[in-house]
Amino acid sequence: MRHLDWRARWTPFLAMALAACAGADARPTPGVSGDTITVGIIAPLSDAVAVIGAPMSAGMQTYVDALNARGGIGGRYMVRLLTEDQTYANPSTSAQKYQKIKDQVAMFGIVVGTDHVNTLLPLLSEDSVMLAPATFDSEWVREPMLLPWGSTYQLWAYNAVAYYRTEGGGANKNICAMSLSTGFGDAGLEGVTMASEHLGFPIAASVRFKQDDQDVVAQITQLRNARCDLVVLTSLPANTGRILGTAAQARFAPRWVTLSPGWHGALLESPLRDYLTANLWLSFDGGEWGDSTEAGMQEFIAARDRFRPDQKPDLYFLAGYTMGISMEALLSKAVELGDLSRAGLMRASEALGPVDFKGMMGNYRYGPAAEREPPRTTNIFRVDPTNPMGLTAVRKQFSAPGAMAYEFVRTPR
Repeated sequence: MRHLDWRARWTPFLAMALAACAGADARPTPGVSGDTITVGIIAPLSDAVAVIGAPMSAGMQTYVDALNARGGIGGRYMVRLLTEDQTYANPSTSAQKYQKIKDQVAMFGIVVGTDHVNTLLPLLSEDSVMLAPATFDSEWVREPMLLPWGSTYQLWAYNAVAYYRTEGGGANKNICAMSLSTGFGDAGLEGVTMASEHLGFPIAASVRFKQDDQDVVAQITQLRNARCDLVVLTSLPANTGRILGTAAQARFAPRWVTLSPGWHGALLESPLRDYLTANLWLSFDGGEWGDSTEAGMQEFIAARDRFRPDQKPDLYFLAGYTMGISMEALLSKAVELGDLSRAGLMRASEALGPVDFKGMMGNYRYGPAAEREPPRTTNIFRVDPTNPMGLTAVRKQFSAPGAMAYEFVRTPR
């Protein structure tokens, strides 16, 4: 009996000792230290594409500043951004920067570039790291390690062509494409091809170009000879200026439609101002700067005025801020579920459900990757030098029937 009494007295202390040993062996959660969650950014900050990466990173920082000012994630965790510079023309640089900081971050909040995200996908799966891509390829919808947001390049291109043919005066007109020779360019061309198949018209001409091409006379000549009435241009801002400048010199003036990565407000400061105003549309799933009818835009302007009052209207600054909405939603769900580990973030993404972007972009229904439902609508903008961002919406929330029926597929790698 005395022996049993001895064990009874010491059992609680033994349990405490075992628990202490288990705690000593537990590994810290990457990117979570005390009351701080660190989120990674990999973006072009010093090359020609810094006109996208720098303001986008600043927009995300502004969102984080506003988030922290209202108490952080779950009223407990402050968010810190850890930023690395990539070289846009070399996707391997993102892999290098990923390896450099992956153990210091809970997730990646921005990685710019379709080819860069493709390069990282095997690493994300190996390390179980969530990433919010700053690109809009349709394939991202079904990738479990990605947290996509907004509609897709394919649907932006498809809806732009459908709008032109049904409401924009382009019935029976010649439709063409000019696409960057990258995964981004492939996505834009895929949207035009889908429109051709669904709406029953041939693509009159399709030409490609490389990011560093200085001479695009041959491509413009081919488009002009094909009598293109609409050209869907999948490009970056420097390419847009060079291509449309060549077209203007050749007196070739079709209706151009570019997707959001092809635009920058600085183009309005060039001699192309009048040509752009007359001929260029922009297709993407995003808001109009200063639109006071949208709750999200009101919050955005208040945050800009408070934390970055010198920031001029910029499409990519707006996009970076908007990305913060999905980042906050994911981290908040993980805190709600009590698990900020990488496995916990994965489970949070599957339990997330609908996220309201408050008019900044279309709402996204998250969940298991196979069940996600992105927005399928597109806003069509015209170039307008009187607008703060240089863009005014001519048609909001347009979606053709084919866009509503589009099936998102994950391509095996």
